[in-house]
Parts: sequence; C-alpha cells; structure tokens
Amino acid sequence: MRIILKRKVHLSFSLLFTFFLFSCASSGDSSFGDSPCTDCGERGEMALEIQKEKFYREWNPEAFARLDSTAILGTFPALTLIADAPEDCDFCHSFSAEAVDFDLASIEDSLWSKAFPKMQRYLMMPGMQVPEADSLYADSLMKELMMLEFVDGKPLESLEPWKSRIGTEQVLVRKTPIKIKTLLSEIASRYRVRYLSIPILLQVKIFPDLGKKGGFSYETLWTFWDARYGELVFLCYSEFLAESKNRVAPERGWGEPFAKRLWKMFSTDLSSVESH
Repeated sequence: MRIILKRKVHLSFSLLFTFFLFSCASSGDSSFGDSPCTDCGERGEMALEIQKEKFYREWNPEAFARLDSTAILGTFPALTLIADAPEDCDFCHSFSAEAVDFDLASIEDSLWSKAFPKMQRYLMMPGMQVPEADSLYADSLMKELMMLEFVDGKPLESLEPWKSRIGTEQVLVRKTPIKIKTLLSEIASRYRVRYLSIPILLQVKIFPDLGKKGGFSYETLWTFWDARYGELVFLCYSEFLAESKNRVAPERGWGEPFAKRLWKMFSTDLSSVESH
C-alpha cells in the first residue's frame, strides 16, 4: 500500500501562505522540517548523482535586454503541485506538497537576491501583494491562465511543447497570444507589479531504494514574464533523476540541483546562445 502525497492545486493560497511567508524571512535556508531521525544516515552534506536529465530552455533577448533590475517582481506558488512518496519511506517525515513548494520558493528568493539585489519581490498571496478580498478572483484568474492556448495549440499548463523540444536551448522572440497578454497586463496593473515568476508545474517523487540512501525524480516548468508588456522573458523545463551518493538521505533540498539550472537562466550571455 502506498500513501500518495499528491495535490493538484491552482493557487491554493490558504495552505501555502505560512510556508511562503517563512520563505521570504529565511531566504536560502534549507532546514525546513528538520526533526530527529534515526534512519536518515549521518548528518552532513547531501551528495547526489544526477541521471536521465532532460531540459528545454528559451530566452526572449528583447525582453531580457530591457529588464529593469529595480522593478517589482510578483512571485506565485506552483500552480500545479504533486508530491509522491511511498508509505514505507523511512526518511520522508519532512516530505509534503507544502515542503516541496517551500523548497522551490526559498531557491527562487535566493537566486533573485543574487541576480537582482535591488529588485523588489512580493508574494502573490492574499494579505501580501494580493488583497484578502481578491482571493477568489486571483484563483480564478490563474485557473484561466493555465487553460489559455500558448504554444502549438496547447494550453499553458501542457508540457507537450517542451518535451518535444528536449535538449534545446535557444533565444527566441515568442509572440504571446493576445488572451495571455491581456491577462498578464491585467495582473500587472491591478497588483502594481512589473514582472511575474510563475512555476506552472512542480512534481517530486521519492524513490527510497535509489542510490545509497534513496533518491527522487524532479520535474518542473518554470516561467518568468514581463507582465506589463505581456511577454515571456524566459522559460525553463527541467526533468531529472537524483540518486544519493552518500549515506545522507534526500529528505530535503530536492530543488538544489534545479537551482543550478535556473541560475543559468539569469547568468547566460545570450549572444552565445543559438537562435532558432
């Protein structure tokens, strides 16, 4: 019998508010859910071997070139979130959908601070940048966004366009469909933000028998938008399998390997990337 910690959410504000608030207050901290565990192996740095990695990355050079490093960024939680662990996992006491989302949030906050220290970053949550009275409105807005057609006739939530382009990274001025452009502009105007980071998907599955002390698969589609202009600045699809190389169980820090991939989106010289 397996316990599936699985939650498909479209901006489930109430469950995530505490975790995201804590994330902002403790950027880069990976100690979430730390509790005594006799089965987690010796404490220390987790060492992972990354296998079966797949990726797709694209940058909009025009949007990137006019990026305002002092503007306001609105950060959304993952719109679709799935956390999966077996019932007999002996190190999954701190694993949950909320913990997985918090892990990505702390990574984002750390990388934004490193890349654009003057950029103001706000959480797109009720009581934060989104007024409490707008909870239902914002929820319906993001549900609509996920279903709008984006690439190859597929809705924004579909992974098919990126899986069919696996292994490619490119600079590309992608024309945003008018419905998405309008919706993003509406968010920018209503909530007084210039940019939006929106993780479309975040999925983590734990495999206790991988490596020396367990492993996991990680899959995410992460997007960054210039909401004022309704344009995609860059997009990163990432999928990989991580196996433990030492006796430290992967009970936290699941997004650390992805952090290196996401940092590439901020730090790449676009003149060195081939245009397709």
